[in-house]
Amino acid sequence: MMEVKTKVKDVIKNYGRKSEFASFLPGIAGLEGIPMWCYLVNRGQAVVSFGVQDKDHGIMEFYPAHTAYQMVSRTGFRTFIKVDGECFEPFKNADSKTQMTVMMNSLEIEDEDVEKGIKTKVSYTTMPQEKLAALMRVVEITNITDSKKQLEILDGMPALIPYGVNQDSMKMMAQTTKAWMQVEDVESCVPYYRVRVSMEDSAVVQKVEGGNFALAIGEEGKRLPVVVDPRVVFDYDLSLEQPVGFKEKSLEELLQEKQNTSNELPCAFFAASKSLEPNQTITLYELIGQVRNKDVLNAFLGKNIDVDFFEDKFDVATKLTEDLTSAVETHTANETFDNYVRYNYMDNLLRGGTPIQLGGKHTYYVYSRKHGDLERDYNYFSMSPEFYSQGNGNFRDVNQNRRCDTFFSPIVKKGNIEMFYSLIQLDGYNPLKIEQMRYESEQAKSLGLTKPFTPGELAAAIMDSAKGAFGKEQQDLLQQIMADASETVNGDFGEGYWSDHWTYNLDLIEDFLEIYPDEEKNLLYDTKIKSFDAKVKVKPRFERYEKTENGIRQYHFLEPRENTTEAGSYAKDLNSNEVTMSLMAKLVLMSTVKLATLDAYGLGVEMEGGKPGWYDALNGMPALMGSSMNETYELARMISFVKEKLECSGQALELPSEIADFVLYIYKTEKEESDALAKWNRKNDIKEQFRKRVYEGLSGESKAIDSTLIKEIFETFNNSIADSVNRAVEIGDGIAPAYFTYEVDQYEEKTDGIVPKHFNLVQVPYFLEGPVRYFKLGDDANAKKAMYDKIKASDLYDEKLSMYKVNASLQDASFELGRCRAFTPGWLENESIWLHMEYKYLLELIRGGLYKEFFEDLKNAAVPFLDKDVYGRSTLENSSFIASSKNPNEKIHGKGFVARLSGSTIEFISMWKLMFFGRKLFVVDENGNFKFNPTPAIPEYLIADENGRYYVESTLLGTTKYTLEFDKKQDYIPGDYRITEIKVEYLDGSLITIEGDTLPCQDAEKIRDRCAKSVTIKMTPK
Repeated sequence: MMEVKTKVKDVIKNYGRKSEFASFLPGIAGLEGIPMWCYLVNRGQAVVSFGVQDKDHGIMEFYPAHTAYQMVSRTGFRTFIKVDGECFEPFKNADSKTQMTVMMNSLEIEDEDVEKGIKTKVSYTTMPQEKLAALMRVVEITNITDSKKQLEILDGMPALIPYGVNQDSMKMMAQTTKAWMQVEDVESCVPYYRVRVSMEDSAVVQKVEGGNFALAIGEEGKRLPVVVDPRVVFDYDLSLEQPVGFKEKSLEELLQEKQNTSNELPCAFFAASKSLEPNQTITLYELIGQVRNKDVLNAFLGKNIDVDFFEDKFDVATKLTEDLTSAVETHTANETFDNYVRYNYMDNLLRGGTPIQLGGKHTYYVYSRKHGDLERDYNYFSMSPEFYSQGNGNFRDVNQNRRCDTFFSPIVKKGNIEMFYSLIQLDGYNPLKIEQMRYESEQAKSLGLTKPFTPGELAAAIMDSAKGAFGKEQQDLLQQIMADASETVNGDFGEGYWSDHWTYNLDLIEDFLEIYPDEEKNLLYDTKIKSFDAKVKVKPRFERYEKTENGIRQYHFLEPRENTTEAGSYAKDLNSNEVTMSLMAKLVLMSTVKLATLDAYGLGVEMEGGKPGWYDALNGMPALMGSSMNETYELARMISFVKEKLECSGQALELPSEIADFVLYIYKTEKEESDALAKWNRKNDIKEQFRKRVYEGLSGESKAIDSTLIKEIFETFNNSIADSVNRAVEIGDGIAPAYFTYEVDQYEEKTDGIVPKHFNLVQVPYFLEGPVRYFKLGDDANAKKAMYDKIKASDLYDEKLSMYKVNASLQDASFELGRCRAFTPGWLENESIWLHMEYKYLLELIRGGLYKEFFEDLKNAAVPFLDKDVYGRSTLENSSFIASSKNPNEKIHGKGFVARLSGSTIEFISMWKLMFFGRKLFVVDENGNFKFNPTPAIPEYLIADENGRYYVESTLLGTTKYTLEFDKKQDYIPGDYRITEIKVEYLDGSLITIEGDTLPCQDAEKIRDRCAKSVTIKMTPK
């Protein structure tokens, strides 16, 4: 019997009668494996679509969720069984007992049909650590009666797409496409599915070498016969509803039928028969995959593919995700919470990747990809079909999901800080897309890699030169070439400039300083930062406006630059040298350029790049002269951070001369101008002139601003932005507003465009993001508590669900705000519980010192504490949004939609960190001593009770077992307890026990260096 050995799992009984949901297998195949995407639903036999790389390399056709629920029982996997001559199909009878077991890297489904006396169990995983990608499927059919039964079985896929057929061809011209299709090698029991030649309407016609394949073995390891002609199985029933051919003929007769192997969308059904004694089982082991040529397949088939092979691969697949998530292994009183911590961590690394080191110098992220699945049918996802696989992503997503990597990995250090700050352009914006990381190396050219390459492409080239081998010699060569290689720029403009992307960069710095506070000066002043070269430029303000029947609108935001490269690159000065500056200088530049982008009332940051912020369903807001207070709160946070660090350093700051002048001009304007519109015009004039020089190229000269002046500048900036924040909160009646729009009621039409003379502020309904960003400011817990109470009494709070909506009602707002205004309330980005933003809110509660409020809201709102039947899916998995009680369909209130790959994962990890370790795990005290400084916050309901021993366990810095022991079971809140003892066991076997809360400096450093096997902390209430 196939058994997946893992504790991280969730069982859903009678899944086919539960509320529908979609999910997926993670596609983690190991460093030396080829990933496969695989999507599933809780209907039929679960798997509804799978393939390699992207939608254009599907094996089972990709469908959006709406269609997938309808199609899975027809074109998904099917099992036809004749029991003593009578045919039936498991997973079809609504009265059968069914069960789905959700695991991190595998899935099991069961169907127990008492009437037929048959239990069917199917296990899925994607094959790890091989040179080809494949889905592994194990089908176990058991006789659960007291009498002997004769079984004939057909199991497999009613439709298998031949290699070379893309998504568009399947959707738009499937009938015509059949003309190219063929199946080869059926007699070998490993059919090879492909089109004959390339399908493009082009003069260049090429033979297609790649192929999809299918094979199955029985319990003795012998290959099972396969049917590839669907008409043999279904005969005249082209609806694929009934296996007419199988019903009307014996299995032996069926296999004697002549099969059509061309001009048809083929199938892959495996045949087996057996006489089963009571409680006896027959098992089919199936493999359906894709290869780049037959040589790769034949080399694979040379292996001993038997029962042990399948069982070993399932074990390896399980161990892959168990090992990846061991970094957050947690034990509390709530097992679902513990399992959720690991599952959430896995999903987080699917968005941001997990770091490895190549060539002894490159921090390289594997397993990442852009979210795209059955419910996110709009996204074109991509997973590299190669070793060391990586995918594409967006700046905001990747940046956020790597926030805590310095905590978990010792190799990351400041790498992400350098990368994401270097992707910030000199005009203050950044490219949307984060493409696959590629490298250049002279050594690699000898292998035919003359263009920038991925590590996976390098591995493939090495294997090709070594006749397929990838042993120690080849692996050493890869590391040697990577040591010689240099990184290329992996940013791509994409589309538009989002107003919020820069705000996530400071999180990277703060998380770095939580672990390395002793490296602050080196980070801020000695780290050299580049600037991505802008591929498009922001138009001057007067050129952005247009006169319409509804008033002045802002429609024309960007225009191409001619003096830059099409490919991603860093900005160079007029001497062709890359523009570099210290991290502190980049922070100063960003603070200044964003301060110069405040709206005409000096409140929100204008959406001058044509895109809104995090809440991108406000796609119409930029046209309405929209501005975002969310970015203003973040700007206040950044200015406060810079101000504090400048005061500590007491040193001059060197900047490119144009940036230094820009800073000084904006400073002068802030000091001299009191009229809001005059200040807006003057700052914009300065900013537009600065950007003109940026787009033309900086001179290469530098200028220093002395320490006294730069501190004065940021004192002024800080006062100015604090005033903006205070005025906004007053306008919001004590709740931090997120957005404003503006009406231009007076203007002049001039040759250089429309010149506004007066603006009217238009208030926008509350959005939860406003308080989230505001709560990052300052340490006044009482002020935050007052706002918290107002929020809970407002339309942002869903009393029925005890959750927080992403926005208040938009009923009276303009339809021009964006698509959110058109969505049904309680659905998508309109008054739903948007999990990412709700988790951000919960994170700011604990970070802001509202511990009791956090403990209560966490238990009400966090996924592992929800009712599974109400949530409508496994409570190990996040959703993008939960339908709120504002939705007119009461049946879906509290149900989660759009599975998993959400930014909520990193927000939960940040909460988990604060709960178990506190805000500043390591600090440097006023005497310069490096200290271990845990300040956990643990709610009573998570404290385990083991025969009177009260404790929780977690994992410190990704490797060290970490235990908190309590005198009694209650909430533990920083300031209300004492640490009475710290015990450390080191990897060398030595022990140290310290009474009190302070370890010697050298022990704190050893803990940070991951030399500790375990740390145990005893705590008692004050």
